[in-house]
Amino acid sequence: MKLYLSSYLIPDPKVFTDFVGKELSLIKIGLVTNAKDHKPTVERADKIKFLLEYFKGFGFKVEEINLLDHVEGNNLLERFKKFDVVWFVGGNTYSLRYAIKQSNCESILKQALNEGIIYAGDSAGAIIVGPTLKYFDAADDPHIVPEVIYDGLNIVDFAVLPHWDSPAFSHVLGDIETQLNNDGYKTIRLNDNEYLLVEDGKITNEADFTGLSSRGPSLRLPADK
Repeated sequence: MKLYLSSYLIPDPKVFTDFVGKELSLIKIGLVTNAKDHKPTVERADKIKFLLEYFKGFGFKVEEINLLDHVEGNNLLERFKKFDVVWFVGGNTYSLRYAIKQSNCESILKQALNEGIIYAGDSAGAIIVGPTLKYFDAADDPHIVPEVIYDGLNIVDFAVLPHWDSPAFSHVLGDIETQLNNDGYKTIRLNDNEYLLVEDGKITNEADFTGLSSRGPSLRLPADK
């Protein structure tokens, strides 16, 4: 099982393509966009357009996946299997988690990863794979969805804390980290130029972060919510 987790998009395209194991132009990415569902229709469309153009700009083959088009998981596994990578984009963490539940994505995603599809996510997409979403409501409004879910997907045993170098969220980061650590959760801080490569539960890259620790690494959520 392989995961590529970043603070913001793709800091190093070569590392990403090497991790996927294909030539750049052959990589097919399914872009899960439900962290943007809280946006007004026109603004959401503009942000999705930007993201599709961003990924296509590298030469990747990219399609949007809206989890809410797959009620109770209908045809979702088959959809995931069309891609080498499913990338969960940043935005509101609770909006993304709600869509995952509504589409029965959690069990389907784990099956897809066990079959060799790579999970990638930035910001909310990196947070969601951890054990909990507790305390992230200091940075994301949880009440934009009908049901607030605080359980993470528990694919990794640490909480990613993105955008650590952003001044916009510096006033909440320390509290989020402290509360998670006090509850016994491990945390990892990521700046916007940093990423994690995870294989079978183990971090394999040597990034410029302080490392996995029950005390250390932590979050700043993106200015673009």
